[in-house]
Amino acid sequence: MDKVRSFNIPVLDMKGAGEFYRRVFGWEIEPVLGSGGDFHRVGTTEVDESGEPISCGAINGGLFRKGTHGIGTTFLELEVMSIDDTVAKVLQNGGALVREKRPMLDFAFFAIVQDIDGNYLGLMEYRDRKITD
Repeated sequence: MDKVRSFNIPVLDMKGAGEFYRRVFGWEIEPVLGSGGDFHRVGTTEVDESGEPISCGAINGGLFRKGTHGIGTTFLELEVMSIDDTVAKVLQNGGALVREKRPMLDFAFFAIVQDIDGNYLGLMEYRDRKITD
């Protein structure tokens, strides 16, 4: 079963949005090196040494500069074993491919699809890590 890995919220003002989420929810917000400032990691819960949330069911996420991925709406990101296989299933079941598989920095691949109602879903395939249940 593919798990929800994170959420992604589009913002126009990265600094202002970061301050908003820090002040309102107490989230930790940090820029991701190599993203050119277009993506900031959001910590909503404590993580273990491998970066996985300690609390069962909790997820962390990110703020992305609106338009960076070609979309401007909040979306969930799913960790999958194979983006290629998942995209094939999406297309076979009436969904659509929005953004083709591309490298994400040096650790993963990323694509965006839509379900049958037009909801966006990010797909993350780690290069060296296998999904754990």
